[in-house]
Amino acid sequence: MQEPKVAVVTGASKGIGKATAMKLKELGYTVVSISRSKPEVGDLIYQADVTNKDEDFRIINEVKEKLGKIDVLVNNAGFGIYGSFLETSLEEEEYMVRTLFLAPLYFIKAVLPDMVKRRNGSIVNIVSEAAYVASPKLIVYSASKAALAHFTNALWAEMKKYNVKVSGIYPGPVKTNFTSHYSFKNVKESIFDKYAVEPEKVANAVVKAIRSGKREIYVSSKLLIDPYFLKLSMAMQNLTYYVVSKIFD
Repeated sequence: MQEPKVAVVTGASKGIGKATAMKLKELGYTVVSISRSKPEVGDLIYQADVTNKDEDFRIINEVKEKLGKIDVLVNNAGFGIYGSFLETSLEEEEYMVRTLFLAPLYFIKAVLPDMVKRRNGSIVNIVSEAAYVASPKLIVYSASKAALAHFTNALWAEMKKYNVKVSGIYPGPVKTNFTSHYSFKNVKESIFDKYAVEPEKVANAVVKAIRSGKREIYVSSKLLIDPYFLKLSMAMQNLTYYVVSKIFD
């Protein structure tokens, strides 16, 4: 009998992370769930702040000791802050940058050497349409996701020769607790609610990424046309990263 694959999912207590953990368990994965609030789904559960670099490395090392390997890493943890950059809290925005961008780097640094050594593994980063179409009043969120998108694309090119798959998932609005931050309290029904899709749709995209290793996977909102705008705006990107991967091979 084949040994179950091990998947680590961050931000796994709610929304996309929880849906992903549930989907991977259905598919027979041993799931390690990490979140600031205690996850309900997972074979190993860690309640932790992903911005704590030392704790992230400790958890990954403990998982490898207990389970022997990590086959899949899904970086999903995140939140948004809404408002004019003139008015938003710098301290909260710094924390958001650490959550959205630095935390994925910490986890990838921790899992990547073993994946490269085994010439096998999959890294999936939950990015956002905001990475390519920056949103007013979500400026730092958009910038953090843009940084994660560029990091993901470059890592995809760098890891091809090691047979380590790297993918970015680009959802539009999703029915999660994204708008639960107090900064959204005065926002009336918005595009986040009106056109949001179920988190299970993003979880299915994660599974597709794990299987295919496709660099970018778009998850359309109920508008259905948003991925086409993104693809149009980035029409030359596939060629660009193909060339880059060959130059630095």
